[in-house]
Amino acid sequence: MTPAVSSVPALAPVLLVNPRSFRASRWGRAGRAARLARRAGLEVIEASDPAGFRAAFDALHARRVPQVWLFSGDGTIHWLAEYLHTLPDGWSPELLLLGGGRANVVPREGGGYPPMRALSRALAVHRTGRPMRRLTITTLRVTQQGQPERHGFFLAGGMVHEGVRVCSEHRARGTGWLHRSLAADFYALLKLLVQVAVGRSPLPPYTHMGVGMDDGRELPVSPIRILLASTLGMREALYNPFADMGEGPVRATAIAANAPHFWRHLPGMLRGRFPRGPATATGVLSGRCRELLVQGLADFSLDGEHFRADPALPVRIGPGFTLTVIRP
Repeated sequence: MTPAVSSVPALAPVLLVNPRSFRASRWGRAGRAARLARRAGLEVIEASDPAGFRAAFDALHARRVPQVWLFSGDGTIHWLAEYLHTLPDGWSPELLLLGGGRANVVPREGGGYPPMRALSRALAVHRTGRPMRRLTITTLRVTQQGQPERHGFFLAGGMVHEGVRVCSEHRARGTGWLHRSLAADFYALLKLLVQVAVGRSPLPPYTHMGVGMDDGRELPVSPIRILLASTLGMREALYNPFADMGEGPVRATAIAANAPHFWRHLPGMLRGRFPRGPATATGVLSGRCRELLVQGLADFSLDGEHFRADPALPVRIGPGFTLTVIRP
């Protein structure tokens, strides 16, 4: 899809809208956001598929636009991070991240949620000519021999990845309310739980993985129920499933399938509270580190996008490069 572009001064901020992102597509938000931006003198680009994103990113890069406002979901932000890390000339615009998707993990981190309210604040600041507040976020770098280097912000493996996959496949199967509404993921997961309860689970068996942090903490090879990693603080997210311990830019959680009292501990673990004791006893490894090494990983999601890995080779998860985010 060729991005739709309006012509205004090259050094003004540019608003990039993905009109198919979940919240951007509801109640005319994408159109309203575009009209507000144009009235304030901003250029607006619309793109909604990989070819359109690439064309939009190329156009912004060619002009070295200093500030890009994104009204999109986590997936679009992921593809921008992937694009920026391949550039040899160091172009890295300031980013205003407006939460137009479903989860909006990254926009919440950058203060861009709810999106229309954040956009209105940003336009008000832009009209005065004052600078916005700046913060930096670091990408999560995922590498494996023979595989492309990946950059994103939130990695999910194990049953969380399978849940993301089930929800994505469910949404792709139709265009009606049950497939496209805010309740679509809840319906897909509820259906999955019923299938599991009656012994007809479509999920694969737990994958045997070994997970180790660079400071020596590890969860030995065992069936793993959950694997999560991120470089985000997630202070404004709906969940924050990482223990407040250790040092380093990478936050990680791995939970074995045989971890005692998993369902009892789950509500607390979603808020960063974990059972005390060594991982070998609790079946849980969580906290900060400089690098995470995973053995046996075959599939994972990165910002909701699905990727495969070679389970015979280790996967290294560490910090990538830094992006500047502006907050209205």
